[in-house]
Amino acid sequence: MMVQLKQLRRWPIAVVLSLFALGCQEGKIVDAPVLLERGELISTNSLGTYSPTQIQQILAAMNANLPYSLTNSVQVISVQYASVDGDGKSEHLSGALMIPSGTTIRLPLLSLQHGTQTKRDLVASQSPVSSVEGIVGLVSASAGYVTVVPDYPGFGISNRMHPYLHARSLVPGVVDFMRAARSYCANNGVALDGRIFLTGYSEGGYVTLASQKEIEKNYSNEFNLAAVAPMAGPYDLRGTMQNMFQQGTYSTPAYIAFFLTAYDDLYNWNRLSGFFKSPYASRMRGLFDGSKTWGEVVSQLPSSFSELMNPDFVARVLAGTETAVISAIDENTLLNWAPRSPIHFFHGDADDVSPYQNALTAVAALKANGGTDIKLTTIAGGNHATASLPSVLGAIDWFESIRTGGQRKVTRPLS
Repeated sequence: MMVQLKQLRRWPIAVVLSLFALGCQEGKIVDAPVLLERGELISTNSLGTYSPTQIQQILAAMNANLPYSLTNSVQVISVQYASVDGDGKSEHLSGALMIPSGTTIRLPLLSLQHGTQTKRDLVASQSPVSSVEGIVGLVSASAGYVTVVPDYPGFGISNRMHPYLHARSLVPGVVDFMRAARSYCANNGVALDGRIFLTGYSEGGYVTLASQKEIEKNYSNEFNLAAVAPMAGPYDLRGTMQNMFQQGTYSTPAYIAFFLTAYDDLYNWNRLSGFFKSPYASRMRGLFDGSKTWGEVVSQLPSSFSELMNPDFVARVLAGTETAVISAIDENTLLNWAPRSPIHFFHGDADDVSPYQNALTAVAALKANGGTDIKLTTIAGGNHATASLPSVLGAIDWFESIRTGGQRKVTRPLS
């Protein structure tokens, strides 16, 4: 029976003995299942190296020119690693690890959480240019940060429905990818300085703040959070949903469709026909099964909130009688804790997807709870799309000021 000693140490003794007994039945050899620790590397695959010039060219093609020049070439590695779902059950996830080349100094680790996505393979582990966050990861790595871009459950190698905006399901993959990245670096001569930076935009902003909350609660001895920059996230899920339902309007109803479909799956409600009007209710699982781009999803749903939503459901939410749904939303609202690490929110005050009020409410609530080092940069006139680049540049600039003690060394002006 082929069982390594390292694996045996992870199992209760009764399980080990029963496996040996099973393996000895009728003289047969039975291979025991391989149980992986959280954060354990499963496989890695090189996606190539990108020079600063190549990265600048990629950005220029997107009309996203940087106000400074980049420093390091970046080695990109697709990583598969062990993690758990929201119920603690084992699952395998993937993501992109980006390492600055040609440097011998100790480097910080930056985890970059991606925004709303619906197509399973449009993630950085497939190619760094498959997603906006993959490209941002190239920038942060070239600026001197070992950068990880987790795919999340439901993307990359994970083929289940994505647990959209569900904190308990999303945070383990972030924590465990940082563990996997540290293992890779330790085994490949990449020196880390022990500091952790977290950032992300839109859903990534939500996952960033949720990750900080969980790390400070349960993993503070393992991760030294130097700074956290959530950008344009729906941190106040309860307030955002309540306001949306009261107004009966929303710029892109596909977001609420994704949210309720994911929660219906997570909480086993089986109530899509109660949430949405026909024929849209019957389309939801096929729209959000990882096979369609965001544009394809939006094209198959109505452009108005009232066309999509079942009015009886909306009325029950507003009356407070949809207790299961409201409880789930409350459970995933990120306002009931006191942060210890520095937080810098970035948000456009004309955001049409994740309302600016999310940032205002989060700052006020977290300060009221006892958080002290919390600030907000407002992108004046910025909507969800146009505020993204100023937010990302602002977050990297802030990280640099912390990393270098106020002496920014990497983001030098373009010559």
